[in-house]
Amino acid sequence: MTSRTFQFRLRSSQGGPELTSQSVELERLSEEGDWQPQNPSLSTPPFRLHLIALLLCLHVHLISEARERQIPLQQVLADLSVTVSNSWDLEAVVAAFQLRLDPGASAEARAHASDEAIGAMRQRMQHSPVPRNRPAAVPMTLTIALQN
Repeated sequence: MTSRTFQFRLRSSQGGPELTSQSVELERLSEEGDWQPQNPSLSTPPFRLHLIALLLCLHVHLISEARERQIPLQQVLADLSVTVSNSWDLEAVVAAFQLRLDPGASAEARAHASDEAIGAMRQRMQHSPVPRNRPAAVPMTLTIALQN
């Protein structure tokens, strides 16, 4: 085995006057190829906890930036793929986030999700604690897209 890839996906719903997360669902792709719900606990394998922390850290910083900019998020979908060597060293991190805006929000509110705002989200996420502490040689690809 030369490398191994771990895949996670996250779905969160936002809303209310404070634009907070109402629910967060986290799943991991098993070796058998099915998506399994993740409910981290003290019995969760530590490396899996590390990868979950990476995804949750990115998500929290995305949501925080969106809230500060008053972006009316309805839902966030995220996919995380992490490749490791046979000695468990990180080799690559790919995170893709899709944002769905609240269709009931005004055009003015929806306009807060500008290219500049998305760029600021990406910056904040890249410099958040968990992603920032990966080895410098490990590339991280981070994409954020708006869904129609």
